[in-house]
Amino acid sequence: MKLIPYGIADYKEIAENDYFFMDKTHKIPLLEKTGRYLMFLRPRRFGKSLLISYLAYYYDIFYKDAKLFENTFIGKNPTKEAHKYYVLRFNFSAVSIEDVNERFKFYVNINLKYFVEKYQFDIELNDNIKDNFEKILKYMKENKLPLYILIDEYDHFANRLLINDEESYKDMITDKTAFFKEFFTILKSATDSENSPLKRLFITGVTPMTMYDVTSGFNIGMNISLKKEFNDLVGFNEEEVDKILEYYKIDVDKTILKDWYNNYHFSPQVDYKIYNSDMILYFINNYEEQLPLEMIDINLRSDYSKLRYLIYTNKKLNGNFKTLQNLVAGEEISLTRIVQDFSALTLSEENNFKSLLFYLGLVTIKDFDFDYNLIIPNETIKRIDAEYIATSLKYENIFDINVADLARKFKSFALNGDIEIFSFLAEKIKNSTSIRDYIDRENNVKMMYVNYFSLVPYYITKTELELNKGFADLFIKPFYEKVKYFAIVEIKYINRSEKLKSQNLKQLKQEAIKQLEQYEKDELVTEWIKKGKKLIKIVMIFHGWELVEIEKV
Repeated sequence: MKLIPYGIADYKEIAENDYFFMDKTHKIPLLEKTGRYLMFLRPRRFGKSLLISYLAYYYDIFYKDAKLFENTFIGKNPTKEAHKYYVLRFNFSAVSIEDVNERFKFYVNINLKYFVEKYQFDIELNDNIKDNFEKILKYMKENKLPLYILIDEYDHFANRLLINDEESYKDMITDKTAFFKEFFTILKSATDSENSPLKRLFITGVTPMTMYDVTSGFNIGMNISLKKEFNDLVGFNEEEVDKILEYYKIDVDKTILKDWYNNYHFSPQVDYKIYNSDMILYFINNYEEQLPLEMIDINLRSDYSKLRYLIYTNKKLNGNFKTLQNLVAGEEISLTRIVQDFSALTLSEENNFKSLLFYLGLVTIKDFDFDYNLIIPNETIKRIDAEYIATSLKYENIFDINVADLARKFKSFALNGDIEIFSFLAEKIKNSTSIRDYIDRENNVKMMYVNYFSLVPYYITKTELELNKGFADLFIKPFYEKVKYFAIVEIKYINRSEKLKSQNLKQLKQEAIKQLEQYEKDELVTEWIKKGKKLIKIVMIFHGWELVEIEKV
């Protein structure tokens, strides 16, 4: 059985040490035809570094005799450009943000020196980074040696700098003494003519912001991120997930994997979805005849610490926070176009912010008509968002809840069918005067329930799920086997400005009961009942932020 390549991004290590490799090398000829200077953006931990790695080994003349691709598509069907280039490779995630300009120059210079030593070029380098770069380019041009530059995570340290010190980020992209901007100017100059030494360039990153800020757009070449041909250039498609599950003999309900790791959609021109490959490999690495105790990779959680930057302005929660809340509650957001050229300093503009959410993987394309309709892709991202919302509300002294208490009451529901958890959370909302500004409509109530129910592991909570030609407000379905009860919840909402009338309450309750009776006939519900789970139907009526009636029906 081949080793599981979780966390392994070096193709040579995979090929030589009997790791499982999901062969995507059939995309290489397509990349060659698409253009010579390419940029490809995807969320973190999606397989971009492995892509850069096997491109480097495939094109590098240094590895011509290494036989690293014998068992791959491209090894059996090589292109004319195989092992024809001198490869200069960078990974900017290695750059520290402390004294960032000097760190960046040091990192680039180290790689330039390694490049010269590797190919034993007769070039004398010094400590002048610009001079060294230009010497190499001149040498390559004079000797007609084709150069391929690969840059992985081009914006990684820049994004970290933006989050931690916006003024330093501004200095990096504007200061004439900052080398980062000049680095891309040098790259641009190396592509200006047919005789230029830089024959191919491939850049990966997460967002286009930094590229726009240092070059006013990727005017070196083509951004292929939204092209249909490359929707699954990284990540796993359905067939690939089936293949890896079959290889490792993992018999698991695939709806679980879909719920947690699937549903990424990067091109409006295709209708198939992509799994996050890092998430799938994490799952396989932690699967031992049963589901992992923790479905979310801790490394992925740390990657989304950048959320704080998105939702704060002048140390206060901004309008983006409400957008995030609504997404967690199951709402879609619409976007006229996914912006491919915007500055990190213009995130207050709505289309730029929504586009950034897309590039970060916090939302994905649900469908496309005249606009892009975007949703949270899966349970992993929803829970990361929910945790962050809860932390932010607590940090701002807006709403704080003891998660241990919440978990105990949820466990009582899971094992005994006790619905106290629903009134418990409602009581906390009612007694927190600070949260009232955030409870101005039904969707905000649903958001609170989805958000806090996502902090405990027993269930997956769906909002506006289609059940028997209707849409349930909350469908709380079991996740772990030991769970005995599950629920459909219908929420009715009366604006705080309206007076409570018993006749209206009775009418709303009857409407809710009728809807619940309709929902329980759906196959998704009856399947859980066949598995021995017990259904609880719950009606909740809110008057603004106050729960005025709750009943198990």
